Amino acid sequence: MTQKKVDNKDTELPAFYQLLETERVKFAFFFNRAPVGYFILDYLGLVEEANQTGADLLRISKRDILEKRFQSFVAPEMWEFFYGFLHKMQSTELKQNCEIKLSLAGNLEIYTRMEGIAIVNTFTGILQYYITVIDISESRIGQEKLMGTTKRLELTLKASGTGTWTMKIATNKIFLDDFSLYLFDVSPWEFDGTIRSFISFIHPDDQYLVRQSLSNAIQHGGDVEMEFRIVTKRGKTKIVAVKGQQIDSTGPDSYFAGIVMDITKKTRLKLKAQQQDAEQQRLILAATFKAQENERNKISNALHDGVCQILYGIRLNVQNIQHSQNLNAEFQNINQLLAQAITETRELSYELTPSVLRDFGFTKGIKEMIQRLSTSGFKIKSTLDPSADLLHPELQLYIFRMIQELINNCIKHAQATEAEITVCAAFDWVNIRVSDNGKGFQVGIDESLAKGSGVRSIKNRVFLLSGNMDIDTSKSGTQITIKFEKDLPALGL
Repeated sequence: MTQKKVDNKDTELPAFYQLLETERVKFAFFFNRAPVGYFILDYLGLVEEANQTGADLLRISKRDILEKRFQSFVAPEMWEFFYGFLHKMQSTELKQNCEIKLSLAGNLEIYTRMEGIAIVNTFTGILQYYITVIDISESRIGQEKLMGTTKRLELTLKASGTGTWTMKIATNKIFLDDFSLYLFDVSPWEFDGTIRSFISFIHPDDQYLVRQSLSNAIQHGGDVEMEFRIVTKRGKTKIVAVKGQQIDSTGPDSYFAGIVMDITKKTRLKLKAQQQDAEQQRLILAATFKAQENERNKISNALHDGVCQILYGIRLNVQNIQHSQNLNAEFQNINQLLAQAITETRELSYELTPSVLRDFGFTKGIKEMIQRLSTSGFKIKSTLDPSADLLHPELQLYIFRMIQELINNCIKHAQATEAEITVCAAFDWVNIRVSDNGKGFQVGIDESLAKGSGVRSIKNRVFLLSGNMDIDTSKSGTQITIKFEKDLPALGL
């Protein structure tokens, strides 16, 4: 019985070693064929073991790498990082990792990611480093290119006064880059990323517009494009343009991305140019209207003092001949024609230069015009503020000309039977309203303004007065309201 037991042990032991050797070969195969480099270093950094992938990574044979200091493959500028990596493994039982650049034969440099852990050898009691090394050169170079591109983009945006923003649709959280925060004069801890916080930086008069624009973009998608004012904590007002578009419009990860631009200087320069252009137009219009009034005055004087006096003289001579020769019937038509010529010449002279306006004031001038233009088929009512007589004479003439043109339009184009004139000059504003019961504008208002020289002349005068004109027209009549300030530096009043 005893001999039989010894024989069993003798047969089982070689089988155990055979299994152990099979497992060792299998481990060695996986160790050498692993897709990452494996290294075992001693406490001084000498290579005790390496797999084939690791040797290939370092461009050296397995035989030549053993007992070689691993530090010799590390780029000199990375030695401090590598020694720090080894030190961290010594001080903790946790796995450590780092990115190290290696300098190999032929001036070849590669970027690697290393992971390792320090283990005390069970048999020798000596500390060893077990390290894996992966070549990440391709991704690192791509990352550096991306970082370089990003940096250049950031510099370009900063140089152009432009920041970036993003807004995640699922959470409505807004991210502002450093330049955008600088633009808004906001510290990172003062902005919590909510729409409410973002809106708080905006000028109160523009908050509703921005809120509606963001709400529409979130609900319906599409582009974001808006301009608004912000008020910094230092009390400075800036004008900002925000543009963006939706990225990946489907799914929970969709978001908006765009740019933020400071357009304060650009907008103010544009506004200044517009103001200068408007001022130039006002000067041209003022000079034109003044020249027109001068010409009208000359023609009016010529008609009143020249032609009209000649006609009076002719009529007196005709009347003398008529009485001396007793030719009443023969000269009746001549007298009627002369009387008509004198009347029309006086009317034309008045139209050119209303003497009543000049001699007796605005309200008398308007009433005189109403009396002359009223007929049995066209009645004119008026409500005139007496304080209008205190306005500057040139301003009175401007108002008179506009009302004159509006009433002429009622007669010529509106086919109205009634019109009403209201003038109020109380306080700092002048309000004019002319209404009629005519057929209204038969074409669009813009087209009427473009085609009608009379209406265009009124519009030009309103522009010169820095006022506004409102037209309300329908088939039952038209009402035109004009409003402007009494103080008119453009006219030099």
